[in-house]
Amino acid sequence: MSTADRRPNPFHVLGLPSDADEQSIVERAEDGIRTAGSEQERALYDWAMRELIGHPRTRQRHALTEPPGTGYRDRAWDAFARRHRTNPADLRGHRLTPDAFDLPSAVRRVVRELHRPVPDAARAALDRPATDAPGSELEARDVLFG
Repeated sequence: MSTADRRPNPFHVLGLPSDADEQSIVERAEDGIRTAGSEQERALYDWAMRELIGHPRTRQRHALTEPPGTGYRDRAWDAFARRHRTNPADLRGHRLTPDAFDLPSAVRRVVRELHRPVPDAARAALDRPATDAPGSELEARDVLFG
């Protein structure tokens, strides 16, 4: 079995649907190449792009073997995490000193927020005691993902 036979589907590599246009393929591949963590990953993105924008029959073969309606949420998250793993702000040229902070303004903002009235719906929720009924506790995933 050759190396090409063991490679994943190029649509899967790029996280794109099988009906993606050439511009989307090139943009996603370039983004992957730019954010890849290794030379092997960069080569995989480059290969996937060439497979999909090259010969139409090659692309058709890959489209036929890609499950319809495949979602790539995890791939999108991985790409986001790779793109933002470093601190985007370059603070090396900026020295923070006590003069850089407007302490009176910050205190005024905090006091203003503390004196803001609580909406009625929030007040009712805060005043109502939590029940001890089974299944009433929220899990972290409920809070994060609804």
